[in-house]
Amino acid sequence: MILVLVIILNIIGLIFKDVGALPCLTDESKTKFDSLKKALGALQTSIDDKIESLQKRQWKKYNGHCYYYGNDRRTWFLAEQSCKQIGGNLAKIEDAAENKWIKDNRSEQDHYWIGLTDLKEGAWRWSYDQTLATYKPWHSGYGSKGTGYNCGLIYHVSSYTWLDEPCTIKLRYVCESHFFFTRIATRFTRKDTVSLRISLMERLRCVIVG
Repeated sequence: MILVLVIILNIIGLIFKDVGALPCLTDESKTKFDSLKKALGALQTSIDDKIESLQKRQWKKYNGHCYYYGNDRRTWFLAEQSCKQIGGNLAKIEDAAENKWIKDNRSEQDHYWIGLTDLKEGAWRWSYDQTLATYKPWHSGYGSKGTGYNCGLIYHVSSYTWLDEPCTIKLRYVCESHFFFTRIATRFTRKDTVSLRISLMERLRCVIVG
């Protein structure tokens, strides 16, 4: 949703820039221009509200990625849905360093869902991009428990290993995302025209905790 708003804001910004450069505008054009300007302001407010909400969720940053630990217990599918609602997916863990960081930074010593599933038996894929997992540190005896054990989680007892369990059990979860936001700066001239300066902010909005 945020990505869509960013694209819209960029398009509207380009339109405003062209219109503002014209020497004359009819009354009808000015009215339409003012309406678009108000709509743009509303979109910016919506994005600012979303950013504030994301900041309050205390995202943590690691190696250019943003992570959120959900401590309400959900099934794997509802956990994935919750991650999508805040701009991410269940975490995709690609190497031992990332796996260690995610486990070490948990707010609770408990199992956490990650974005790994083998709805097609034996083909473990990440929910983020549906790629096959290559790094899979399964706990002894896990990873091939068969039908009904289709979702992956970080095992809180053993050091940095994973379990495959039924997707219907309710656990805490780890979300992962990349955030890009657009900020709009407006400047009004004496002729009541507006110039819009659109700049893409660096990847941020992870609130570092601790």
